[in-house]
Amino acid sequence: MIRHLSLMILKRDDKICLGIKKRGFGAGKLTEPGGKVETGETPLAAAIRETAEEVGIKVASARSAGTVIFRNLFYKGEPETDITHIFISEDFSGEAVETDELAPSWYDIDKLPFAKMWDDTQHWIPEVLRGNVINAFFRYGKDNTYTDYKVELAPNDCIAIFHDSDFGLPEDKDEKTFIERTASRAVLVDKNCRVALINAKNRGYYKLPGGGIDPGELITEALHREVIEEAGWKIKLLRELGYTREERHKFEQRNISYAFLAQAIDYVGNNLMDDEKEDGFELEWFDTIDDAIAAVEKVDTSEMVYQAKFFTARELAILRAARKVLKEQYGQ
Repeated sequence: MIRHLSLMILKRDDKICLGIKKRGFGAGKLTEPGGKVETGETPLAAAIRETAEEVGIKVASARSAGTVIFRNLFYKGEPETDITHIFISEDFSGEAVETDELAPSWYDIDKLPFAKMWDDTQHWIPEVLRGNVINAFFRYGKDNTYTDYKVELAPNDCIAIFHDSDFGLPEDKDEKTFIERTASRAVLVDKNCRVALINAKNRGYYKLPGGGIDPGELITEALHREVIEEAGWKIKLLRELGYTREERHKFEQRNISYAFLAQAIDYVGNNLMDDEKEDGFELEWFDTIDDAIAAVEKVDTSEMVYQAKFFTARELAILRAARKVLKEQYGQ
């Protein structure tokens, strides 16, 4: 079973708001306001609603700070995976008040009482407060004590942000309602610094190997899986490149792609999905990064579907970021 939860970190100057949980799972623990994402609700909307319900504060805006995945957490006697969406806000109004759920107070950031909080928080809250976006997981035993964990920092250099207006399209949706989707993508090179792209021969476009991050999956786990599925190669990560963000008004989606430079080390064969086979996915190697960029630049998206306009611009931006790294660090 997978549950989606949201937490809101309220930051005011050098303090954050935490409350003693008064009932239910985790009663007695000091925690952030938050709770379950309801059906039809975005994680951000859930975090804003729960914050108002639990501590009486109205959040005007917040940024996503990543996810914390709890595997094999026992809830009501059954193991489950909780995917907790983390948000942080300094843009809110009202004073924190006690409710049936939480008894809130403000705590100094450099003196957080971790002994009174869930054990996992000591490993990820400091990173969020430093401005990082995290992707963390904690694996639990039956006594709800974690047995191992990993905290992964998402690439935090912004490569590019795209909006409908960049392609001459109208923007008539409130971006606060957008559903966030995340993906991992690789600029894949071999030992000779040739660059690989997926050629969708039946659709007339190129894409980088990579795709969506599944529920409960880490960013780098998704990258390794997706590159094998689409390109057939096991990889070695060389370095982060950054991230791109697409504000797709037509579909009310916010697509975030975490980009990496990776080396192909062992060919094991791909495992394409039916729609990828229909699109004619085929791995194509280019002698240089400039050749790969030139191939994508030639793609004419004027008559292509809506999504193609975004991901062609996205791939170009990521490839150009990789070109800078390859030339600076590898002399290519």
